[in-house]
Amino acid sequence: MNARSQVMELVVEGKQIEEVVQALFHTILLHRSTGKYKYSLGTKFTIGSVAVQDMECDFVDFTYVKLRSPELEAHLRREVALFRDMLRTSDDQNCGQITLEFYRRNKGRWLFPGENSPWEVWTIKLDVVNLSLENDRAEFKSRLSEQLTEKVFSIIDIINRHEYLPRVPAKDEEETVFDTTYMDIQPYLFRIYHQATGPSPSSVGTTMRKFLRGSLAL
Repeated sequence: MNARSQVMELVVEGKQIEEVVQALFHTILLHRSTGKYKYSLGTKFTIGSVAVQDMECDFVDFTYVKLRSPELEAHLRREVALFRDMLRTSDDQNCGQITLEFYRRNKGRWLFPGENSPWEVWTIKLDVVNLSLENDRAEFKSRLSEQLTEKVFSIIDIINRHEYLPRVPAKDEEETVFDTTYMDIQPYLFRIYHQATGPSPSSVGTTMRKFLRGSLAL
């Protein structure tokens, strides 16, 4: 099947990269994770509970809800930090994208290895700008918080649609659908990857004028 694909575009300052990506990815994973499955006889199972917490950003006026899972938190921090460092240490690249991909693991047959089949892909494209005037930074910060709010509501709306999800597997197929390595939660199998995409087609000045006018695509 073809994977569903969603793309979100935002303009940020360097210090906002991590918080923006984590806010969006944590929102997605909150809705793409369950408690731990506990199987009994046959295909019967119970699902454990999950804990959540509010997270307040330091560099954006924004608060989001995330799973309370130290392991997931550490994993996301590592992946997003690599993306941040790629963007902030490059003299040539001020634009990049990071992707959260959910997939199903297909079992191999005889001499043929199994393949991973993506079923949902979320990509965040960021333009990174440097602002020197405090008034511009204040307006920029306010506008970014509005956009993040709209993105989160958009994510929730998309996830609540009645579309494909991998079926609940039997015990012996659990690891083809879920990542069972976490102690406290059970997300659908996912991976994160990123890349630089080169300079934005428009100049930084043009990008900023569009942003501050509120005319960037949401």
